[in-house]
Amino acid sequence: MRIIDPRNQQPKNEVERVWQSLEEYLTATRYSVRDPQSGDPLEKNYVSMLASRIIPKLTSIETPMSDSPMIDELKKALLNRHLIPASPLLMSFGNPYTRRPGYYSCYPLGWVGDSLPEIEETRQRMRYIYMAGGGAGIDVSKIRPKGSPVDAGQGIASGPVGFLPDFDAVTGTTNQGGRRRGALLVQMDWDHPDIADFVRAKNFNSKLNSFIQTLPPEDRPDQSPHLSNMNISVNAFGDFWDNSALIKLIAENMWSTGDPGLLFVDNMLRYSPLKGEDEPRFSNPCGEYLASAGTACNLVTVNAGSLARLSYDQLSSEGVSPESPGWTDKFCFLFWNHMSRTAGLACLLGNMILEFDEGFPLPDIQAKTQALKPVGVGMSGFHTALILAYFGRTVYGDSQSVDFARKTQAALTMGTLSLSAEMARRTDHVYENAPYWTGHLDELSETLYDSSIGSQAEATISELKDFVEEKGGFYNCVTTSQAPTGSVSVFLRNIDTGIEPFFALKMDRRILDSHDGWITKTLEPAELWDVFAGHPELKERAEAQTALKLTPLQQINMLSAFQYHNHTGVSKTVNVPNDTTPEEIEKLIHLSRDQRLKGFTVYRDGSLQGVISVSQSELKKYSDDDSGVANERESRTYTARSHNLKAHITLTNDSERNIREVFVTAGDVGADINALFAAFGMILSTSLKCEPQLFTPLVNSLCKVRMGERIYLKTANEETIIGTSLPHAIGLLLLKRKGILDKGKEPGIIEKDLSSFDLCPECQSLSLKRDGSCRKCAKCGFTTC
Repeated sequence: MRIIDPRNQQPKNEVERVWQSLEEYLTATRYSVRDPQSGDPLEKNYVSMLASRIIPKLTSIETPMSDSPMIDELKKALLNRHLIPASPLLMSFGNPYTRRPGYYSCYPLGWVGDSLPEIEETRQRMRYIYMAGGGAGIDVSKIRPKGSPVDAGQGIASGPVGFLPDFDAVTGTTNQGGRRRGALLVQMDWDHPDIADFVRAKNFNSKLNSFIQTLPPEDRPDQSPHLSNMNISVNAFGDFWDNSALIKLIAENMWSTGDPGLLFVDNMLRYSPLKGEDEPRFSNPCGEYLASAGTACNLVTVNAGSLARLSYDQLSSEGVSPESPGWTDKFCFLFWNHMSRTAGLACLLGNMILEFDEGFPLPDIQAKTQALKPVGVGMSGFHTALILAYFGRTVYGDSQSVDFARKTQAALTMGTLSLSAEMARRTDHVYENAPYWTGHLDELSETLYDSSIGSQAEATISELKDFVEEKGGFYNCVTTSQAPTGSVSVFLRNIDTGIEPFFALKMDRRILDSHDGWITKTLEPAELWDVFAGHPELKERAEAQTALKLTPLQQINMLSAFQYHNHTGVSKTVNVPNDTTPEEIEKLIHLSRDQRLKGFTVYRDGSLQGVISVSQSELKKYSDDDSGVANERESRTYTARSHNLKAHITLTNDSERNIREVFVTAGDVGADINALFAAFGMILSTSLKCEPQLFTPLVNSLCKVRMGERIYLKTANEETIIGTSLPHAIGLLLLKRKGILDKGKEPGIIEKDLSSFDLCPECQSLSLKRDGSCRKCAKCGFTTC
């Protein structure tokens, strides 16, 4: 069967051309199989990856569904970008050269044992997982508290927090399939004696943390004090809610760093298809796969945006317009049917991959995964679907959109369970948990009964109930999981990734052209740009509900809507404005308790403040509200060198041209010395913030520190400052900068402190921003997920 998708042919307009160029760049730099001799990419784009290796390998072995017409439907859905597997599989599935194929994204490893051999074993298992392209989650609750006796009372334990730098180092130094760094979540029970230290673990020197990340990779210290390669979460259960002091401490640290998150263990156990003995209480790095230890989840994403556009085009071809009576009901009838059917195909894809006895990092993980058969189907491009369903007349997070989100998730879940039931009929394999499945199907029925697909859903769910009554369960232990869709969203051509709202209706990406260097590509929603062109009022409505205009409550409401029918978890961080207080975050924690959520994370805009340099042409203003008042300060970063030292000094000044902050960090000198550099800068910054008039005595003191070694430091106009110690050079630099500020702003390059953004390590742009549990570049598409 020859399948041709018009969208995969030559682009017909500039929007398509931009998407195609970015896709080709991402394929060449990150996803393509490479010639083992030359290192050149052998695949051009997503479709060529599918055609050359992924689809042929997928159909190379017999599976329980090999004779089903759904196989051809699956091929067509993949080529039409209606669904897509996760990055690890795209990178290595069918690669004839790789010696370490990895097909799975999520690996919760469970409890770390309370002995050095068990801790070392966990570190080794983490390495194997990262080498296979996955992310790991561990629980340190069983490690004995700090100060406990060890070695028959001859020594004392360092406690679980003492081992976090070790776990962080393994994660930061082991590549995921050679394509990116590892990813780790560490969780701990709230009633562990060391919980306060754990909660504060990532709050050491938050400004240093972010500043180090702005340096070029070769200039960053080998060891970092800030645990930048992990997320941490507190396991909340039982009497946790009675401990107001701990909740306050958690809120304060969420406010300052975004960590820790919370995992609601009671809900994880109560609302999981996994039975109690299988302990569904462990998380992967981004929080979407909450399941048994030692399993791997194969994530598959349904493109809600493209299915929504398919529904829109079908109605338009019938002469039905968004202004026609009953538009939303007609649209939803088509859209939810497409979602349900495509979700079934996505679940089929996940199960076909499970048939391969490869792609697992360790044999025990393979055995447990193939026994429980977890599949994690989620969606991307949801906001596009919402905008088309109501034509912008309902806002992301209001009551109508929450209802639409819950029904969309219900349709997706119903489709995956239909496929899982068919797999069980063909194999007689069933994961039994009848009490859960019966209640779950009742809730699906309740959600969909008054929808436009109510009668169809009632018939389908009735059949599924009969099946559960007969067999006790489904083929898969779980079938749904809502992941953050990072790089794969480029292949889906979505800028509204996962279930997130649009950050903006146009997004810049930077790609490296072999002739022209770094060039900027502006992306528009692939499924909406031409609709916006024909309906300017729709674009205005869409712009009114972009991410920075939404309240935390609207985000929690949507998170709750998607979690309601999701078998595992939903990866979405609640983003709050910079001026949010710790007390307000504490209220959000309590609010989340009543929403049947399985986890809660929050990120305060700009809480991990970083100072970096950008050119005048790239300088932009960012505002936390609609007043147009920018939250920015001027800054400049300099590099100081000697024979055995390379240091970076950043000076920032306020609108009155007073130097207020000094940041100092060095290259490969170790964590302890870098901490001293950072402390030195922080002391100067604290003094200058509190008393600007201390500038002169501080500079005089610095200039008296002379050690005899020459430190060379170049300014923007190429004038060289020579000091006899680093403090001396910094003192001279402060004097020079102050003189420039007193005369007026310097022409040329200007450096800004844009507190919400960091430097992208790939494209070196001011465009790396916290997004959920990941950090994503808004320009080149780099993601830490």
